[in-house]
Amino acid sequence: MPPEAFMSSRDPDHAFLLGALERYEKPLIRYAIGIVGDVSQARDIAQDVFIRLSQSLGTLDRERLAPWLFTVCRNRALDHQRKFNRIIPMENDVLDMESSNAPTPADALEEQETSGQISRWIDQLPDKQREAVKMKFEAGLSYKEISEVLKTSVGNVGTLIHLGVTTLRERWLALNA
Repeated sequence: MPPEAFMSSRDPDHAFLLGALERYEKPLIRYAIGIVGDVSQARDIAQDVFIRLSQSLGTLDRERLAPWLFTVCRNRALDHQRKFNRIIPMENDVLDMESSNAPTPADALEEQETSGQISRWIDQLPDKQREAVKMKFEAGLSYKEISEVLKTSVGNVGTLIHLGVTTLRERWLALNA
């Protein structure tokens, strides 16, 4: 029997899973690419995240879905990195391979002439700043959600994002001086 037979379109869990997949699949893949550096592996990690989501529906706090998804994604990607003991820097070409239906701030920046430079600057930020900036501006997570993923305080998330954005602004001003 096909899986669809087990879940009718009236099943609220099925609708919840579909909504989560539609909203978070591409941001999770992009986030995983930033850690593992490979589109195929990032897709596998995102798929694993959604499998774990489907298995956790009974115990999941649905109000905290985004932090849960990004935490599981981060942990799975870091496990992958530890297993293969390598970190591959993310290339702009990798991001271009993933298209999005809705334009994101990253998409708008990529359309501009300076997008390549800004992406390289972001990749040069310290790890925690880079992750916080990407989760905020690429995935649209709140400070609270980011704090839960990074296991730090909301105030520290604000500091990480502020420092990251300040560094990017300084580099932009120096380039245009």
